[in-house]
Amino acid sequence: MDYLKHFYINMMTLVKRMTGSQMVLAVALIAGVILTAFLLFGVFQKVNYVTLYSDLDASSASEIVDKLEEMNVRSKISDGGKTVSVPSGDVYKARMKLAALGLPKSGTVGYAIFDKTNLGMTEFLQKVNFRRAIEGELARSVMELSPVEAARVHIVIPEDHLFEEDQKRPTASVLVKLSAGGTLTARQIRGVTHLIASAVEGLTPEDIAIIDYEGNLLTQNTGSDPLAAMSGTQLELRKSVEKYLESKAQSLLDNSVGQGKSIVRVTAALNFNQVETTSEQYDPDNLAIRSEERTTEAKRDATSSVLDSTSTNNTNSVETAITNYEVNKTAQHVVNSVGTIEKLTVAVLVDGVYEPKAGEGGDETLEYKPRDAEELNRIAALVRNAVGFDSKRDDQIEVVNMRFDNGDISEEQKQLDTIATRSYYFDMGKKVLMVLAGIFVFFYAKRKIKKAFVAVGKYIPPLPPPPPPPAVQEPPIVIQPQRSRLVDQMRKTAEDRPDEIARVIRTIMTE
Repeated sequence: MDYLKHFYINMMTLVKRMTGSQMVLAVALIAGVILTAFLLFGVFQKVNYVTLYSDLDASSASEIVDKLEEMNVRSKISDGGKTVSVPSGDVYKARMKLAALGLPKSGTVGYAIFDKTNLGMTEFLQKVNFRRAIEGELARSVMELSPVEAARVHIVIPEDHLFEEDQKRPTASVLVKLSAGGTLTARQIRGVTHLIASAVEGLTPEDIAIIDYEGNLLTQNTGSDPLAAMSGTQLELRKSVEKYLESKAQSLLDNSVGQGKSIVRVTAALNFNQVETTSEQYDPDNLAIRSEERTTEAKRDATSSVLDSTSTNNTNSVETAITNYEVNKTAQHVVNSVGTIEKLTVAVLVDGVYEPKAGEGGDETLEYKPRDAEELNRIAALVRNAVGFDSKRDDQIEVVNMRFDNGDISEEQKQLDTIATRSYYFDMGKKVLMVLAGIFVFFYAKRKIKKAFVAVGKYIPPLPPPPPPPAVQEPPIVIQPQRSRLVDQMRKTAEDRPDEIARVIRTIMTE
């Protein structure tokens, strides 16, 4: 306690001896240390919450929160109670445990809605539950796509009418939430529309609308015009063929003449006509007997006299043959493939060669030189082999050497380099100034505090030396004479066993 009291007196004396600037500096240092400690504590104690489930109803959200509390997992509710967030380190563990418990149960209700039987359910409620079950199952199927985070499906099934002209077709709408940077391709959108159309009786892909959370319509329905849908597909196929051939030729030129030194454009004419051809060929030189018929007829001669007994009967036989021949015939049924390439038109633009040249004042400049005809022919041959050039299809290719206009690009590059250099030096100067300011403040504060302690130390009396510990009175040491241990043992043996001692003495005397 005396030490604490003396420390308190010294600190109060130090505070009283400080000037105004020294007091402000000391308070600033103490506040800075406390603020730094709080900031470090807040950084290490800050919890990063991530979304566990979203688009939940109130009952499912409350059930999930209760289960998380039982698992000792912190949670946070946002978006009006529809989104539940947990710390980033617990998100996967919480999802696995909640999935084992069958949670969440809302959002996408499937055929599990019929697990609970309600005897008092009307036919209308049964139809509504059946539609909800179909919508939930379809939503789950759509959410299996990797770019889709959430989905909702709405199906309208009209009532049955007596007359066919009064019957309306079912319709459906799909709302999808895409992940950050995710998009649905045209092929995926067609797959979703056909998936939903196949799950609902009477629903066609033209009656399905798909939109995202931004309100963008993703489906491009062509109505009942199949030619329009076919034209869109044909255009996509043509673009894909042209892009594929361009990429093949461009990659080859980039590795031969350099990046940005060539441009390739391909125009492909595709044949989308589906032609079925049936032909029959006859070969008259190759005959085969199909059938043969032979007839034999016998005739009697009637010129002889009946009365003449010596005459003889004369008989004539006639044979007739009918032969049918079959001509050899070959029948062919050929169906031409759709989307075959009818003609290719390839345009290649190649930049020249830039050679360094010493300019005025010793500066080095680049001089443009066009490529010769032999090199252009080699480039044309490479492109022909890359795109599958066929002269029988009347394919055309044109290779042109032309100087690229890179003036704007060079000027922009210089401006970007200047901005980058300026930003680099500005950041470096700012960091150097911050370091110098920190060093100045450190040495200034150190000098001021040292002067304050030296000035105050002159008026602080030194600590009194601690009192010596009290002397302990110890009893005087008494030195007792020690006897031989052998004499003590012989005396004890003589007292305990005198007979043996007498026998030993008698033996000694006898000897």
